[in-house]
Amino acid sequence: MNAPVPSTIVPPAAPVAPTLLDTLMPRFDHRTIHGRPVQASVEQVAAAIRETPLDDARLARALLAVRTLGRSLRRDSAPIADLGDGEAGFVRVGEGASEIVLGFAGRPWPRGGSSLKLDAQGWRDLVPDDVVKVGLSLRCTNAVYATLLLTAPRIVCGPKARTPFDRYWLLVRPGSDLVRGSLLRAVARRAERAA
Repeated sequence: MNAPVPSTIVPPAAPVAPTLLDTLMPRFDHRTIHGRPVQASVEQVAAAIRETPLDDARLARALLAVRTLGRSLRRDSAPIADLGDGEAGFVRVGEGASEIVLGFAGRPWPRGGSSLKLDAQGWRDLVPDDVVKVGLSLRCTNAVYATLLLTAPRIVCGPKARTPFDRYWLLVRPGSDLVRGSLLRAVARRAERAA
């Protein structure tokens, strides 16, 4: 006998509003979405998004150290909400009660050069040509079973950056997925300790 599977997301009372990331990056060339249930309130998870240090994401920290040849181990500890996945050049470009969006622009592939030094408005105004523009959302929402914690990177490739980035993404995406999972685990641990 097949029983219907109940929805795990709390039905909205009104149409679903777009996320901050939807507003900042409605179009994209690449995206991933990773989620994790957290046994804590939305408020506790939102606080953990803002407070969890990147150093608590052990696997992300280790993979970043490999990628940066150890340079990342010499930086001061700071929250994920300020550093993103630790790549130099992330800047906070938007914030709501349960979502933070970080932005990055540059050429992250080998020999691509350093990231662009942009503030939030510079990132918003950027129309990429020979760089990629990345938006990384960390957000949480109510779900029937718990609070759902999500990370959702979106990437827009400039026309001159598409081929080198597509090759790079093909190689690094599995590691990027591991980093996102590590970030989610760190935030979830902090929120559940506070619950």
